[in-house]
Amino acid sequence: MTSPLTSDLTRDDARSPGAAGAQSSGRRPAQSLALARVARGVRRQWLIVILITLAVAAGGIGFDYSGGVRPLVAAQFWAPLAVALALIAALVREIGRNTITSITSFGKHRGYMVFGAAPELTPHALRQLPPDKRTPVGCLAFQPAAPFATAFRDLQGALADQRVVSFIAALPEEGATMSALCAAVSAAQQGRSVIIVDCDLRRRGLTRALEHEADAGVLEASNEPESWRNLIAEEEETGLHFLPAARMRNPWKTLAGSRGFPALIDALGDAYDLVVLDCPPALASADGVVLAGMAERAILVAGWDRTKLGAVRSVMRSLQRRPHLATGVWVNRVPPQYRFGRLRPD
Repeated sequence: MTSPLTSDLTRDDARSPGAAGAQSSGRRPAQSLALARVARGVRRQWLIVILITLAVAAGGIGFDYSGGVRPLVAAQFWAPLAVALALIAALVREIGRNTITSITSFGKHRGYMVFGAAPELTPHALRQLPPDKRTPVGCLAFQPAAPFATAFRDLQGALADQRVVSFIAALPEEGATMSALCAAVSAAQQGRSVIIVDCDLRRRGLTRALEHEADAGVLEASNEPESWRNLIAEEEETGLHFLPAARMRNPWKTLAGSRGFPALIDALGDAYDLVVLDCPPALASADGVVLAGMAERAILVAGWDRTKLGAVRSVMRSLQRRPHLATGVWVNRVPPQYRFGRLRPD
C-alpha cells in the first residue's frame, strides 16, 4: 500500500495530543527551502558523485601512468577535475527532475486549484498505532487529531458540494488509490454516506489494499447496473462501502467501453451522498482520463518531489478538455517538516 503525506507539527509537538495548534516560544526560525532541497539532492545523488569521481580519476591516473607520470602527480590534476565533473553531472540530474517541491508556488504559478497536501506517514508516526493498525486507514480511524487525518478532513471542504469525485494520478505508485480511500473514509467519519469504486481493473489497487477478493465487481455491476447492491463490500474498521474490481476474465473489456457504467454511477449517486472513483493512472492507461471525466470533479494526485511537472501539465490538459469537469490537485507524501511550501524545523 502506498501512503499519502505533510505534517505541520514538530517532533516534540507530535508527542503531545493537544499540541496540534500550539506554538513553541523556543522554536527555531524556519530553515531555507533552497538549502533543504540541496540536502535532499545530496542524499539522492551522492552515489552518482562517488562513481563518476572514481571512474574519471582512475581513468585519468591510469592513462598518465601508462605515459610515465607518477600516480600522486597525476592525482593532483585528475582528482579535482573528477570531483568537479561529478558535481556538475549530479547538478544536471537534480535540476532535470523538475518536480513539485513547493505547494504554494506550484498552485500560484501553474494556475491550478491546489486543495492541499497530505503528510507522509513516517515510521515514527505509525509507531503510535497498534501493530495491526499501522496503515493510513488505521491512522484516520484511531488518530483523528493527527495531522494526516486533519489534512483529509480539510479536503472535505472542497468535496462538500460534490456527489461524484474521481482521484487519478499521472503514473502508478503516486498515492492516488490511498488518497481516494482516505478521502472516502474521512467523509464517512463526518456523517456522509460514501462508496468508493475501484475503477482500475488491471491493477485493482483499492481491492488489494482492502485485502478483498470477489468473483464479480464493478465491471459486472456496470453490465447489469440494477444488480450493483449485491456486489457491495464493507471495510471492517470503518464500515466504508466499496465496489471492488474482480479478476479480469477478458483483458479486452474495459469500464470506459461499458455502456452501463454511466448508469451505474447515476445509481450510486442516487443511493449515496458521495461516490469516489479510484481511476487508473492517466499516462499508463487510456481509460484513466475517460473514467475520471465521468465525475463532477477530478482530483489529480501528485507525489511531492516525485511527480514531474510535465506529467502534471499533460494530465491536467486532458482533464480540462472535459466539459463541465472541475479539476484540482492534491499533493501526496509531503515530508513532515513541510507545510504549504514552508520548511519547519524538526
